[in-house]
Amino acid sequence: MMSRRRGFTLIELLVVIAIIAILAAMLFPVFARARESARKIQCLSNVKNIAMAFQMYLTDYDRFNPSEHRAEVIDAFNGGGPNLGSCGCGGGRQCCTDRIAEANPYLKVPVILDEYIKNRDVWRCASAYASSTFEIMNTYLNSKGTDDWFLRYQESQSSCPAFKSCHEPFPSGWGGAVTDSVTNQVWCTPDPGPGVFEMEIGVNGSSYDRKTGEINDPARYVVCGDGGINHVTAMDETPQLAYPDMCRIGRVGCADPHSSCGADWTNCSWARDCGPNKNDPANQRSWATDANFRKTHGHTRHLGGSNIGFADGHASWMASEAIYFAGEPSWRGIGSGQLEGITTCVYPYWDP
Repeated sequence: MMSRRRGFTLIELLVVIAIIAILAAMLFPVFARARESARKIQCLSNVKNIAMAFQMYLTDYDRFNPSEHRAEVIDAFNGGGPNLGSCGCGGGRQCCTDRIAEANPYLKVPVILDEYIKNRDVWRCASAYASSTFEIMNTYLNSKGTDDWFLRYQESQSSCPAFKSCHEPFPSGWGGAVTDSVTNQVWCTPDPGPGVFEMEIGVNGSSYDRKTGEINDPARYVVCGDGGINHVTAMDETPQLAYPDMCRIGRVGCADPHSSCGADWTNCSWARDCGPNKNDPANQRSWATDANFRKTHGHTRHLGGSNIGFADGHASWMASEAIYFAGEPSWRGIGSGQLEGITTCVYPYWDP
């Protein structure tokens, strides 16, 4: 008698495929969490290296990185000209210290700490949703051919693009093939090529010139941590550290023009796509009032939290919601003071 080999029936194949799909659905989240745990550890190591570089710098100089001290530069920015473009202040309004310092490519914290860190890759975070963008400035490309960044800055204002303090130019040598953003007509990010500096770990922008004696507790003083689409030194408010890849969620709904938290995320076209109201179209201020809403829609870096580096050289992970209200009290009186050197600037008032 001839025997016929019996294959799998369609039902049997579907059952096997269904079992595999169920197992995959169960295992993929585990694998993803394990991968993110590894990234979290690597990023924590990077943050610690930067915090230790800050500690060594403080030991050498007894103060944080310097701000811009040239009187002619400060006066020019505060006066709004000549040739300072839209990033000058003017109108009798004094520029913030960090705004003026950001225009000087040699005062960037990564540039100052470069001799302490040696490896620029420590400024990267594999879990980052977004990266800071910046320009490259060749300071010698001015009419005198001297290493004068301010003259180069002023003379670039008649070009398109032009250097802006809020675009944070870095010196040549930090942009790979881009040696000067104005002449090359390209920023070196957000599409990094070989040799391009990439920065997803931000630094405290409120510490310029601060002496070590002015720090109450170095173990709680924030010097660096997970940062993102906000500019390089903008990590001076807790929402920027808690949800680093969102456009300043602590500022949603602010209507007070005198508030340092003020922003119009509904009518400002450039903010709508990345701003908090993108996921809250009814503008219910859910970002400010609903912790579960923030956890669901916010871009946290590492398993619901961020890595933070401190002035004493240590680093640790902290949950985003714990960070959100842990800064020093702002003028609104919000903040537990658990984290020093960084304020809790959120809207509306703290509502437990």
